[in-house]
Amino acid sequence: MIIISKEARRIIIPNTFYGRLVPAVFHRRLHRFAAEVEMAEGRETVHIPNSGRLQELLFPGNQVGLNYEGHEGRKTRYTLVGAETEAGWAFIDARLPNRILAQAWRKLPPLSVYDRVYPEKTWGSSRFDLALQMDGSAETAWLEAKCVTLVRNGAGLFPDAPTERGRKHLLELAELSTAGKKAFVLFFLQHPGGVSVPANQEMDPKFAAAMTAAAQAGVAFHAYRVVPGEETVVLTEVPVLITPD
Repeated sequence: MIIISKEARRIIIPNTFYGRLVPAVFHRRLHRFAAEVEMAEGRETVHIPNSGRLQELLFPGNQVGLNYEGHEGRKTRYTLVGAETEAGWAFIDARLPNRILAQAWRKLPPLSVYDRVYPEKTWGSSRFDLALQMDGSAETAWLEAKCVTLVRNGAGLFPDAPTERGRKHLLELAELSTAGKKAFVLFFLQHPGGVSVPANQEMDPKFAAAMTAAAQAGVAFHAYRVVPGEETVVLTEVPVLITPD
């Protein structure tokens, strides 16, 4: 096991993502993006902003947190963003990494040297979360962000379901890095019990192999544990674990 070790930097940013969460009890998942919960006023269908399995977080009887996002044209009033665990509240919201990057990319040490970012840019057959550039340079760095919610024995495992798209992203980032371009993968560990991020070898060995190949090609891996509070979000850098060939 190769440990890409990071100094435990803590970054604090304003919580502009959620209001005060509304408590509810999880009842059942209707499909990938909807669930039924029990609120104080009765049963409610809510949006799930994550297509992962989430079986260890979304199970009947578990306490969950809802963010009010009702607006015209939307079928559900609330989005299920948090679930209670023994370690505290985990946040399942797969939108959160990109929202954090949009607000605070300059505060993340590996990205602070860049002057401009462009979201959702395409290279090859992949659309990456960010393209970054420095003033006075035509060179572009490429970044993909991943939401991590599955934690076992302190390890934030990604993915929680097989992901061919994620594997393809890693292989194309490896190709970019081999060609001399800067490439990043940032894992956002949205579970308070996580202390590191390895690939989920058991769930998706092809992704794990691609992660190793990308690291060996020079892709820079970073991970941040994300703990939202009522007014702030605390990001703490944690190590990424790479399994050698």
